[in-house]
Parts: sequence; structure tokens; C-alpha cells
Amino acid sequence: MFSGRRHPVLEPELLEAIVEAIPEWLGALLVPTTYIGSVFVIVPAIILAYWWAPDRLGALIPAFFAYYGLMASIKSLNSATRPDVDPAVGAEVFPELYSTWYGHATAISSTSFPSGNAMVPAVIIGLLIVDLRISTLRRRALVGGFAIATIGFTRLGLGVHYPIDVVGGIALGLGLVGVVLLCRRVFDDGVGAMFVVALVVAFASVWLRSNGFGVPTWDGIQGSNRVLAFGGAVGGLLAWRVGRATEWRYARDALGRVGTFTAVLAVVGVTYAIHTTITHPLVTMCWAAVAFGAIIALPHVVPTRDEFAATLGLDPARGGA
Repeated sequence: MFSGRRHPVLEPELLEAIVEAIPEWLGALLVPTTYIGSVFVIVPAIILAYWWAPDRLGALIPAFFAYYGLMASIKSLNSATRPDVDPAVGAEVFPELYSTWYGHATAISSTSFPSGNAMVPAVIIGLLIVDLRISTLRRRALVGGFAIATIGFTRLGLGVHYPIDVVGGIALGLGLVGVVLLCRRVFDDGVGAMFVVALVVAFASVWLRSNGFGVPTWDGIQGSNRVLAFGGAVGGLLAWRVGRATEWRYARDALGRVGTFTAVLAVVGVTYAIHTTITHPLVTMCWAAVAFGAIIALPHVVPTRDEFAATLGLDPARGGA
């Protein structure tokens, strides 16, 4: 797709003008703000949101996997280089302890188009605008649109993306929101259908390599987040389908909710221990599948206080005494 040292759509002069117009105090605010669009914030946020309202916000998790697969695939198919522009603020204004985070926000080596930090907020915030029941749709759209634009602007102020990268990322993110809405309209189980979309896109991202398409080698995908996205999509899909097919009962009748909850945590812990010991990509896929399968299942297997008390032989009616 894109090649050459210069970005194919936009010359750097506009970006340089934007960065030069930003005062240092504002530049300092851009660094922590840009992390709102990073996986360090987005992944915990979507998990907590799903646990808060699993029936209504179930699409957040497959939408995230679809985002990552699509973003990674597009990046593999182009060689658009990052801008050679210094950020609006230097590392010297931050404490030494923050230097690693500053470097992660400003020293990016992947291809420039699209901006993932602009794309993923468009997906997640876009879905929250649609699915939340706070205030009115118009007000949610205004607040959400401002948040998306603000996060996108941080990528310009830090000099790590051209405007076209940010605009393109936001457009692709909103396009994925449209795919989620289409799945809901066409299929009885819109979330399950979105998991299938996510699985296919994440699988394609594992196979895609720079400027080509070929069978990946294990060494070539070692440590890749694409492996986590694919494994997570597989595990999430299986857990979602089993949950819906059993009306979210899983194995409660056999183990009880306390036993099922304990078993889920034990399996996650064991697979994580294996994952940290054996760093093969296939093991990483299995770990991600187990982890996100558990994330999907947990809201439906968490025992109540009374069930915990009964397991311990206490009388809930007497306050556990």
C-alpha cells in the first residue's frame, strides 16, 4: 500500500505547525491523556464495563479484538513511516520514574497508518454512546465525540502521527461500531456474531506480514499481541456460546457457584503459570483463550455472600455468626 519515507497523504509541515503551537504545560498533559487510548487503560476498562452490565455491554470485548486485528492487519500492509517531529514536551519535565511511560507514548516504531490510539477509543466510546443509559443519546454523543477527538489530538501533539492517521483511525473505529450494529440487526445473537468477526480478523492479522500474506512461522509471531487477540477471540466466543446455550448455567448444578468460581480461577492460574514458563505462541493463544473465556463467564458464576457463607458452614441469616 504505502511506501517511501514521506507519508503518502500529508507532508509534515502541518503537523510541525500544530506541535509548535502547543505550550509546554499542555504538552505535559497530552502524555497521560494519550494513555486513555492505550491497551493499558482500554482492556481493564472494557472488562470492568462488561462485568458491570454483561447483557448490555457484551459487544465491547469482541469489538476490541476486531479493532486490534484490523489495525494490525492494515499496519502490516503499509510502510508509512512515522513523522520525524519532536513532541510538544520533552522527557525532562517528568519524574525519572515516568520516563518509561513517556518513551512508550512518544517513541513508537510501528508503521504510522492508522493511529491505534485514535481508533480504539472510537470503537469503545462509540459503543458506550449507543449502549449506555446515562443522560440522553445526544449528550452522550457530544461528550463521547469530544473524548475521541481529544485522545486523537494527543497523537498529533506528541508528534507520533500525521492528521490523516488520526482521522483514518477514528473513521475505521466508527466503521467497526457500524459492524457491531449490523450484527445486532442481522443476527439473533449479535455479540456472538461479532466474536466470529473478531476471530476472523484476528486470525488474518496473525497471517499477514509486512507487504505480503504468507504462512507465519512460530518464531515470526513469538511475543505478538496478535496471538493474544486471536486466542482471546476464540476463548471469548466459546464461553459466550456455551453460556447462551446453557442460559449461563455452566457447571453450577454439578459444582455449585462457589465450586465453579473456584475452578475457573484455578484453571486461569494454572494456564498463566504454564504461559510464563513455556513462551511458545501456541501456549500464549491457549492462555489468552482461557483468560478471556473466564472473563466472559465470571459475572455468571460469581457466588453470592450467602453461598460463600453456606460453603463455610455459617448461617447467613445470623450475619455469618
